[in-house]
Amino acid sequence: MTDIAIRVQNISKCYQIYENPRDRLKQFVLPRMQRFVGKEPKQYFREFWALKDVSFEIKKGETVGIIGRNGSGKSTLLQLICGTLNPTGGSIQTNGRIAALLELGSGFNPEFTGRENVYMNAAVLGLSKKEIDARFDDIVSFADIGDFIEQPVKTYSSGMFVRLAFAIQANVDPEILIVDEALAVGDAYFVHRCMERFHDLQRRGTTIIFVSHDASTVKRLCRRVLWLKNGQLALAGNGTCVVDAYLQDLFRLSEKKRNNLDDGRYDLAIPQKNNSKSKLSLPSGDGRYGERHLEMIGMLLSNVNGLPTSTVAWNGLICLLLEIRNNDLPPGQNIGCGYIVRDNKGIEIASTSTWFDSVEILAPAQGDSLRVLIEITIPMLHPGHYSLTPSVSSIPEGEGPLIQDRILNAFIFEVTTTQQIVTPIRLVTQFSVLVNKSSVQNCGDNI
Repeated sequence: MTDIAIRVQNISKCYQIYENPRDRLKQFVLPRMQRFVGKEPKQYFREFWALKDVSFEIKKGETVGIIGRNGSGKSTLLQLICGTLNPTGGSIQTNGRIAALLELGSGFNPEFTGRENVYMNAAVLGLSKKEIDARFDDIVSFADIGDFIEQPVKTYSSGMFVRLAFAIQANVDPEILIVDEALAVGDAYFVHRCMERFHDLQRRGTTIIFVSHDASTVKRLCRRVLWLKNGQLALAGNGTCVVDAYLQDLFRLSEKKRNNLDDGRYDLAIPQKNNSKSKLSLPSGDGRYGERHLEMIGMLLSNVNGLPTSTVAWNGLICLLLEIRNNDLPPGQNIGCGYIVRDNKGIEIASTSTWFDSVEILAPAQGDSLRVLIEITIPMLHPGHYSLTPSVSSIPEGEGPLIQDRILNAFIFEVTTTQQIVTPIRLVTQFSVLVNKSSVQNCGDNI
């Protein structure tokens, strides 16, 4: 265990589910009597295996994500690691002080003030009063809840709860930090502050387990991801690959449909401004999912002249042309289309859709198709390769978009520039040298 922070071996957790309270009493009494008289004892409950034979190791200093649908066993696994639940079978070994945010306000006494809860929670984590005193101002500053620190936490909003809870856990120098969806609450400024603290903890070698339904955040924070499905470990490995596999499963990827539609039989000529003979095709990408009531049957990534392209310079324009067929949606229903751009680490850096941009598109008659041209201006991104994932959606009246067809990483394009850049993006910036006092005065009150 010298370089292992957490070792989970064949861990299982079974819950006994009773149909009514009487069955619980029967289970407590009757099997004993049945065995006493020589009968086979009867079981008055059904078994629910929240986890079954899950094994993995997490090294010290790793940041590992855990994903899965609701009910897949994520929270149960974290509680077992923290020791708040006992396993039915298997073993868990941990090496280091664990700080955990398993649920909003867990471990807080609602009648105590924020100050009292800080001292109580930090003491549970093994800090002395002197150590807590030394960290208290940093905790209060990070939580940024003002005078509410002296008020009972039962008066706190959900955002204030998570601010204080995370501030405590992040400032007690944990060796292992476990976060379960806690950061879904809180304003954008606080989320940015939490991300900065995350990176600080990573640099200091803290082992982090991060659970979230936000796929892009998991990819950004975690190099390695564990996917739990029905209480079992479905896949573990590279964050981008595991998350994409999970998303395909989440949207019920149909392998049969994908094979039928990715065979290149769609070859639709499109009129070009320069009369070129470029044609639409259907790339396979890294997977495809959606119910396909509305589907993409052809697409092209081109420059402004309609010529296929895979490179674009700063502030250049690329055009995504989509051929969309209505299979069985009601004619005239609102539909949408859009895209996601990812960098070479699989992190989603940009996305939009007609729904977000308030552009109305109506479904054609069933069996008919229409074309949508999406023109994208590429900002000053770091030179390198990026992927583009197009998708189409149905938009039922009064509801948001429902993905009907999406092809992951359908196109790869390269951003080029002759200028030096060392950060992910370069902002449009203007520098002005104020050479004398009169120049400053002429600028008025804006200086």
